[in-house]
Amino acid sequence: MQLKSTPCLAIAGLAIVLGVSSPTLALALPPATTCQASIPLDQGASLTYRLIGTFADPVPSNSPQNPIGLTTIITVQRRDRNGQITTLLNRAIVQDYEQIAPDADYSKLPFTGEFRGKPNDGSRLYGVTASKQGLYVSLRPTIGQPQKMQIVHYLSKGKLVRSSNGQCQTQA
Repeated sequence: MQLKSTPCLAIAGLAIVLGVSSPTLALALPPATTCQASIPLDQGASLTYRLIGTFADPVPSNSPQNPIGLTTIITVQRRDRNGQITTLLNRAIVQDYEQIAPDADYSKLPFTGEFRGKPNDGSRLYGVTASKQGLYVSLRPTIGQPQKMQIVHYLSKGKLVRSSNGQCQTQA
């Protein structure tokens, strides 16, 4: 029995021998961004929130995503009136709120003004599940690198504090 060689098989075999692979899509990660906000408390105390992460523009949910290198963390510190600093959360993972609560009405989170979410759009809204009572982050704008941050932090059941505009810096 004689084997017939077809051009397609010959090309495929040559590609394997030469180590030629099909083109791949290279993904460049955006630079890291650091945001910070403070909330004054009673008796001269304050809370400071420092968020560090890499924020890619939103992609459609049916697009493949590669979360490697996109972990976002937050550190929360309390400064008392004497200047003593206590770390309440250290490098806690910050999660996309649409992943935590996909069916939520994001406009019900108590952010103010431009930081408020839309009923079916939780873009750049985040939750910190390590917080006992609830800690939420809103970054703006929703496209491009974040420039501003607002924090909503429940200190106890029904008692929340909210930051004013925190500032973000993107590392070059």
